[in-house]
Amino acid sequence: MEREDEKYRASKRNFIIALILLMSTNILMGTIIMHISKKALNEQIEGRMLDVANTAAYQINGDDFSELTGADKGTEEYNRAYDTLSSFSENIELEYIYAVRKMDNGSFIFVLDPDKDNPAEYGEEIQKTDALLNASRGMADVDNKPHTDEWGRFYSAYSPIKDSKGNIVGIVGVDFDANWYDSVLDTNKIVAIILVLVAMAIGIVLSFTIMSQNRRRFAAMMKRIEKLYYESLKLDSVIAETSIKKLQYLPDGTSKTLKTLATAEEEHVISKSEYDEVASSVEAVYNKLHKYLKYIEEEVDTDVETGVSSKIAYKRKSVLMNDNIALGKADFSVAFIDVNDLKRIYTGFGYELGDAILYECGQDLVKIFGKDGVFHIMGPEFVVVVEGKNRADMEQCFKELNKKIMNYNYTHELEKGIVVAKGYATFDPELHKNYRDVFIAAKAKSDKNRNELFKIEHGETIITKVSDAGVKMQKDN
Repeated sequence: MEREDEKYRASKRNFIIALILLMSTNILMGTIIMHISKKALNEQIEGRMLDVANTAAYQINGDDFSELTGADKGTEEYNRAYDTLSSFSENIELEYIYAVRKMDNGSFIFVLDPDKDNPAEYGEEIQKTDALLNASRGMADVDNKPHTDEWGRFYSAYSPIKDSKGNIVGIVGVDFDANWYDSVLDTNKIVAIILVLVAMAIGIVLSFTIMSQNRRRFAAMMKRIEKLYYESLKLDSVIAETSIKKLQYLPDGTSKTLKTLATAEEEHVISKSEYDEVASSVEAVYNKLHKYLKYIEEEVDTDVETGVSSKIAYKRKSVLMNDNIALGKADFSVAFIDVNDLKRIYTGFGYELGDAILYECGQDLVKIFGKDGVFHIMGPEFVVVVEGKNRADMEQCFKELNKKIMNYNYTHELEKGIVVAKGYATFDPELHKNYRDVFIAAKAKSDKNRNELFKIEHGETIITKVSDAGVKMQKDN
């Protein structure tokens, strides 16, 4: 009971931590969203302000504007420019629109102001801002910060007026109420905050709902995982029963995965919470299944009797060699190894000795040619497929094999000696069209070598002498 209470408290603590993380994430996301939306809204408003200023500046005749002075009021050129600005003031939501000119001393003066209530007089100086200076250099711009003058507090956009030669002769200014601009941003901020609060509320409600259902779901899940775990223990028993004999003959360090599975090792973890219990149970089942899959892969690609690569792996290798031949990059040799007279050993000394001889022969071949290149095909026959080895390399490998055969025969009783026939062929594009041609050539040489090693009379053969050429045979006198 105490253990269950501890699990419940741990689950509750984890839930509170998750809830805090949820709230923190919502606040962070809300802040990011507000920042992004504010930036997007800023760009949208500033784009609208620039559109108005650019359009107005484009519609004013720059050649006429460059000649305007305070004395031109009422002339056709003056009225045309004045009416253009007035149309914008009357039809677009803005505070003021006007045209200014840069003087030689660097100051800016009003030229046109269509405001009906309190227009600026010609020559009245206007407050300089960064956006105004940029416009005087030919680049339309918007103030990043509001500025205050006698008419109020504004954000302003400026666009240059150009004459027919492309010279800057004036600037159109458009003022937008800073309070309106800020209110739009504040409204956007309030909407973002409301959305964050709603998301947090929904998240909290969902969290409590999920928490109320978690315990039932965890209980059902744990029952299924526990059942799966006990099913995996049955596999341990099967592997142990079917592998115990093999383990007796395997040398130390061979097939570690098989030994681990056969001995059915278990780990016991004390879980502090339901989450830990699920995690540890899933991990235990996963580890077992991973070991089983690794074991199955090894069993498929590894020959049970000899510990070398299996016939299935050999088929894949032969396909790969044919592909390399078709691509013109084949460089390999094939050897056919035949352990002869095993029937006599099986009959006279038992299958255990015959199996041990096959296994030891396979391991010696692995030491000489490498595991990936040695394959047990059937019975006493091995095939070696090695890439990058030429005739000289194969001759040297065969000498090493002869030494191992002689060493075995010298250290065992005469009746238990073995005769190994062997032959090899190296791929030659002028002689071999495919992998099978190379294999047939190697098999033919192995058959020839076997006939040289054996002298048959009355169907009986015995081992009488060992030399560098292999294990020689002669007639029974």
